[in-house]
Amino acid sequence: MAKVPRAAHRYHEEFRYPVTVSGLSLLHHGQPKGTSMQERNFISKTSDVRRKAAFAFCAGFAALAAAFSPALTSPAAAQTIIDEWDKVKSPAPPALKSVTVDPKTTALLILDFNGAQDPTKGPCNAKTKPRCLASIPKVKTLLDQARAKEMLVVFSLAGVGEAQDIATALAPLASEPIVKSGPDKFIGTNLRSILSDKGIKTVIVTGTASEGAVLDTATDAALNGMNIVLPVDGMSSTELYGEQYVAWHMVNAPGVSQKTTLTSIDQIKF
Repeated sequence: MAKVPRAAHRYHEEFRYPVTVSGLSLLHHGQPKGTSMQERNFISKTSDVRRKAAFAFCAGFAALAAAFSPALTSPAAAQTIIDEWDKVKSPAPPALKSVTVDPKTTALLILDFNGAQDPTKGPCNAKTKPRCLASIPKVKTLLDQARAKEMLVVFSLAGVGEAQDIATALAPLASEPIVKSGPDKFIGTNLRSILSDKGIKTVIVTGTASEGAVLDTATDAALNGMNIVLPVDGMSSTELYGEQYVAWHMVNAPGVSQKTTLTSIDQIKF
C-alpha cells in the first residue's frame, strides 16, 4: 500500500473543508503549503476533475429545467374558464318535447310574478324583467287550462310583494295557496306538505327569475323525487343567458336531468 505523504494531511488556516480523495486529504480552496511538485500536480488534477463534474451537473440540471419549463409555464396549464370565456361556444339547443300530465297528480307552480303593477313590489316588472311581463299571456293560458282540469295551483311571492301585487292576469283564487320565500320555495314554507298532501308527483314550473326561483325550486323538487315539466316560454330572466343556462342545466345536470321534461306551453297536454 502506497504511503500517504505527510504533507497531504497538513491543515492550513486558509482551508476550511478538507476532503479525502484516493487517500489524500485535499482542501476545497487550494493546496496546502509545503507539498512537493508531484503532490501539487495530483491535487490540481483532482480539483480539475471536481470542477468539471460540478460544471457538467449544473449544465445538465439547467437543460432539464429548460425542457420542463414550457409545460410548467404553458398558458394552457394555467387557464381557467374565466380566461377562456370568449372561446366558449353555446351548445346546440335542447329539444323541446311534448308531455301529457295527469291533472290529479300534477301541480302548476306560478313563481314570483309579483311587481307587474308596481315595480317596487316584485321582480316581474317592465323595468328589470320585461321578459317576465311578455310571458304572462302564455302563462295565463296554461293557468286557465290547469284550473279547468281542477289541478292544484300554487303561487309564490318574492321580496316585499303581497298577493295583490301578483300580475292581475294571473291573480290567485282565494282557494289557491301562496307561499313566500327566497329562490327555493321549499325553504321556510309549507310547499312540500301542500304538494304531498295532494299526492302530487309532477310539478309544472313557471316564473322568474329562471336562474332563481325556477331553477332552485325545480332542482329541489327533482332531487326529492318529483318529476319536472319546464316550459321555456313560462320562465324569464333579465338576461337571455340566464334562460339559456337553466334550459341547458335542467336537461344535463346529474340528479335533475333524469326528472325533467323541457317543453313549451302549447306542448303540455292534460
